[in-house]
Amino acid sequence: MDNIKYLKLCGILSAVIIGSLLFIPGLADAIETAMLGFLMVNARA
Repeated sequence: MDNIKYLKLCGILSAVIIGSLLFIPGLADAIETAMLGFLMVNARA
């Protein structure tokens, strides 16, 4: 995959995630819970 295509893909995914965090409260809570769970599991190691 070319660097330009990869950068565009990352930019689009970032924009979608940020938009969903701002405008879809249920999804934002689910993402936050998953991130906190991930951090708690890795903090024990």
